[in-house]
Amino acid sequence: MEKRDLVKERKDLYTPPKGRFVLVDVPEIPFLRVEGQGSPGSSPGFQEAIGALYSVAYTLKFTSKKERGLDWKVAPLEGLFSTGEAGALQMGAEQGWRWTLLLPQPEFVTREEVAHAIEAAAQKKPNPALVRLRLEVLREGLCIQTLYVGAYADEGPMIAALHAFIADQGYRAVGKHHEIYLSDPGRTAPERLRTVIRQPVRKA
Repeated sequence: MEKRDLVKERKDLYTPPKGRFVLVDVPEIPFLRVEGQGSPGSSPGFQEAIGALYSVAYTLKFTSKKERGLDWKVAPLEGLFSTGEAGALQMGAEQGWRWTLLLPQPEFVTREEVAHAIEAAAQKKPNPALVRLRLEVLREGLCIQTLYVGAYADEGPMIAALHAFIADQGYRAVGKHHEIYLSDPGRTAPERLRTVIRQPVRKA
């Protein structure tokens, strides 16, 4: 049985160059998603959302492997972030951040399968974030992204440089700030964390 690797299948989306900004066209991708609000570093809901996503993702994976003979590697966690209703991300105002945590899924995963996986995950380990978990398709289209290496708390200058580059190239930022966490923060020193920083754009 061949195990699919969604990251390797979409290398252009997950392997931008470090510190250099590149334009990508992001297609429709199905995601498990959980929305919430508050600082990622201190909000209990943020950790609950991560737990809910992974419990359902692995339930889907193991069930699919057993019943359908289809297997895949669980992809890295992703997050969309904004401040309030305005959409733009304001650094230093983390308590007011709105976020959506995401885990990409193979295109054949169905909402019915997700519903069953949520029920199974809740029976195994109750989690209040499970009731907010959904399967939805996200189409970001044109984006500018880069690879950032370092602590999450020190991303500010790179984000500012990204938005300056967007303006210099004749684009404008639209949609939400997007991050893809390629490293496990529990096993990686903060200065070595690898994060894809992405911003959807349109021509100004």
